[in-house]
Amino acid sequence: MAPAGRAQQDGLPPGPLQQKAQRACLGCHTVAIIVQQQLDRHVWTKEMDKMIRWGAPVAPEDREALIDYFVQHYGPRPESSTEAKLAPGPGAAKVRAACLGCHGAGVIAEQHLDQAGWEGAVDKMARWGATVRAEDRAAILKYLTRHYPAEGETAPPAKHKQVPRAF
Repeated sequence: MAPAGRAQQDGLPPGPLQQKAQRACLGCHTVAIIVQQQLDRHVWTKEMDKMIRWGAPVAPEDREALIDYFVQHYGPRPESSTEAKLAPGPGAAKVRAACLGCHGAGVIAEQHLDQAGWEGAVDKMARWGATVRAEDRAAILKYLTRHYPAEGETAPPAKHKQVPRAF
């Protein structure tokens, strides 16, 4: 996999598909938007098909090879010890499954949103191809709101069962 900094400076990684990828993608956006991706094959396929629908000049015979090229160079990266990690807690595994296929935990940790902000972010990511299962949505939002609250807000306290006092 090409180092992100080098790819941003020099363009897409060299190889037989470099020019086809440049022609298909760089007419509309920069290399940086591609370099930041960490998509698996399934999501790169959805992304390629979406871009073709939007007019990307991809010959049908080049589609699979371009998907392979992007998966090889911009597929999921293993979490390294220097990258931000998700805060531990209930819901972390669901967030990892839904979010970290496309970007690192640092992108999440940098966000500080309220409930409505996280709802909007999760909905946007789902529209962009994140696999947010309906049965996991509430747990994901609870986790994000608790661990990455809006600036100035604190995580809501844990709810404890009220026990009547004897006087």
